Amino acid sequence: MINALKKLDKKFLIIAGTLIIAPIILIIFLVIIQGCSNRKMDYSTYENKMITAAEKYFKKNNLLPTKEAQTAEVTLEKLVENKSIKDPEKALKDDTCVGKVTVRMNGVSVEENNGGFLNYVVDLNCKDYSTISLVDKLKENVVTSDSGLYKIGNTYVFKGDSPKNYITFFGNTYRIMSIDSNGILKLIKAESESNYRIWDNKFNVEANKAYGKNIYKDSLILKYLLNDYLNAKKISKKARQHVVAYDSCIGKRSSKDYSISKDIDCSEVLEKQLVSLINVSDYASSSIDPDCNSANSLACNNYNYLYTIANSTWTLNSISDNTYQAIYLSNGMMRVENANYYNTYNIVIYIDGNERYISGIGSKEKPYIIE
Repeated sequence: MINALKKLDKKFLIIAGTLIIAPIILIIFLVIIQGCSNRKMDYSTYENKMITAAEKYFKKNNLLPTKEAQTAEVTLEKLVENKSIKDPEKALKDDTCVGKVTVRMNGVSVEENNGGFLNYVVDLNCKDYSTISLVDKLKENVVTSDSGLYKIGNTYVFKGDSPKNYITFFGNTYRIMSIDSNGILKLIKAESESNYRIWDNKFNVEANKAYGKNIYKDSLILKYLLNDYLNAKKISKKARQHVVAYDSCIGKRSSKDYSISKDIDCSEVLEKQLVSLINVSDYASSSIDPDCNSANSLACNNYNYLYTIANSTWTLNSISDNTYQAIYLSNGMMRVENANYYNTYNIVIYIDGNERYISGIGSKEKPYIIE
């Protein structure tokens, strides 16, 4: 009898415990479900989802660009309408958001395997949040004295000996030289290439020797640069996705023309180039010394971050006095040498500054970063 009562009490306790615990578990479960349903997605995650949705949308509707620098655009409203992405009102708990995703085709002119790279740029604007582009971030600190970013007409140029213009670009460090009116950034690699290269070595009739021909578009240095561009160790495929084609200024100069005017360097251009070299005018325009008024003035070495970068490097420019000499910079001075002369060089590329800013302040320790 006692054993029977003990068994009954045990069953009663189990049933009673179950009746008490079960509702508690149910309440906890419902709270978790409710919490999940009310969970707000962060804006950065939503931006990434916009890009993913745009990739699928462009592909599904056969809207992807196919030509160099060609772009296509889709609005956030259209992505939501096509159920490609969750409405921001539900995902972000924000009904004020508008946005778009732009895709650009880069590198068609030299990419042999896939015809180029598609680069996606997101732009999201809400009441309390907006996508910050790299250009927007850079323009927050425009200066009128000392080292920094200067506004020159409708463009911007980094000047001085210590501007915060470092950028890490998929494993390599560059310095941002300038920003054009369309937000395209001109970058120069922070270190010269380890290989010494000749500008050209063709037989030259005028010199009657293999001094080379100083026509950049047919030069050997251009072939070296294209090889560098396609070298994954120097510019990875992921990096090439962001490199935009840009016109290279290849104008010739007289050996006595020391003008710092960009107009002279750009008197002739080679269109849609993905990799290039520095121009003579680039160097001088980076100094803030008031006495830097000539491309061959030692004053241009003062307050000039390029002095430690491009102290011995080939330029895109050659000499108009003859058909076989090209220009290089040596300790800030414009030097003339036969095109078959061996010298170092610094890779120059362009990227779209309208891409999303990720982090960094432009210092050597904390460079700007883009994805």
